[in-house]
Amino acid sequence: MKNFKVEASLACVAALLLGCSEAQTNKATAERLAALLSQGPDSEALAQADERLEVALGRENATGALAAEFASDPDANGATQSLNALFSLALERNTDIARATQALNRADVVRMNAIYGYLPQISASATYTQVDQEVVQSDNAVFNEGTASYPVTSLRVELTQPIFNLSRIFNIQLQTTARTVAEVEYIAAVQQVTFDTFTAYVEAAQSRAKINSLRARSGLLGRQIASESTLVDLGLGTAALRNSYAAERASLASEEAVEQTRYSDALADLAYLTGSSVTNIANFTVPSSILRSERTTSAAAGIAAAEENNPALLATAISVVEAELTRKEALASDFAPVLDAFASFEDETREGSRFGGGSQTVDTTVGVRLTIPIFNADGQGYQAALEAVDLRSSALEYFAIRRQLGSQISSTYDRMSDLSSAIAQSNSALSLSGRNVTLERNRVASGESAEIAVLNRLLTQNSARETLEFQQFEYLKAWGRYQFLTGSSLSPSGL
Repeated sequence: MKNFKVEASLACVAALLLGCSEAQTNKATAERLAALLSQGPDSEALAQADERLEVALGRENATGALAAEFASDPDANGATQSLNALFSLALERNTDIARATQALNRADVVRMNAIYGYLPQISASATYTQVDQEVVQSDNAVFNEGTASYPVTSLRVELTQPIFNLSRIFNIQLQTTARTVAEVEYIAAVQQVTFDTFTAYVEAAQSRAKINSLRARSGLLGRQIASESTLVDLGLGTAALRNSYAAERASLASEEAVEQTRYSDALADLAYLTGSSVTNIANFTVPSSILRSERTTSAAAGIAAAEENNPALLATAISVVEAELTRKEALASDFAPVLDAFASFEDETREGSRFGGGSQTVDTTVGVRLTIPIFNADGQGYQAALEAVDLRSSALEYFAIRRQLGSQISSTYDRMSDLSSAIAQSNSALSLSGRNVTLERNRVASGESAEIAVLNRLLTQNSARETLEFQQFEYLKAWGRYQFLTGSSLSPSGL
């Protein structure tokens, strides 16, 4: 019966603790969530967070210096920017590149900390305690002295020097490799930002070229509408044709508004990438030296270049080495013996004792410690088994990225080839439409045709020019992507 009562009491205590645990881990009630959505977080907590943020960012140190470089706008008026100028701004002010820089700084610190792991470890401590002793019972006459109360002061200095620690040796190699990964990832960040800036700039130039083409076509349609109105007044034209021209012009105005939105989005992307206001870009045309550049290379050559120069692939490859070193470090930690030399010096002063007198002792200890992991030494199993799985995952990621990169390079190269063929045909179409404009104007001069026929020829020429410009900009974007994938530079010197 007594055991039953004890078990019942334990069950009640367990139920109470479980209920408290449930209450503590389930406080996101529907009422609380609804209040958060309607009222937001606590205003006092937000105000306190703002104050602490201002203090953290306002200190006169490396963190506070970031505000001058990344919180300001060097071009608040948004002047017209060239591609080279935006490249320079991106390299100076892009936060992704800045974070990659800080990751490199962190890798340097972590590597230095790994080196510290093999240097002497020295510590000092000072302790003051008050000891109150009372002998309650003893069969030793010496111990039956009664009570004692006295302070104890001790000073201790300890030194430990690793002699052989394979895990820490592998950790130094690991962090050196990790620093190399951070360096390559910094290069990858620069190339990624440069490519994104290049792509956004080309998209902005492409949109602006189309806007100009739409406006020119709208102007030609306006002239057609005026000519058709004159013919209608003379009884030689139809209102339906004039209305058709007006409807087409309204459609062009709508398309221009949509393209203006696309242009604004590209400028917004440039502003984010460069950390500066961008409201317009300089005039930009596709360099003739870039067109048909796929003829000087091949997809196989691009894949070979990417395997050697693409920083993202290189970083993934080195990460496999990093994972292998991590596995070796864990293996050494699980099974390798550790040999340490150690020394300590302790000065202890006791103001009293149970025997009536105080004492001062000085202990100096020097020795060597050999630790051999036998089974489950740290009580957490074997980390090397987990790291072996992570190593295989890293290898699979490397193979996947290399395969993806090869596929992207091949498809980009094919796109450049297809666009080159399309551009050649569009050039021919533009040339022929230009000849037709000249022929029609000659017919108008000889009285064989009317001005409205010339306007029709000009509209055809405008459409052919718009198609050609669009394809040229598409080729330029494909060329930039090919350069990025193969690890070539898109900086001003590389264009």
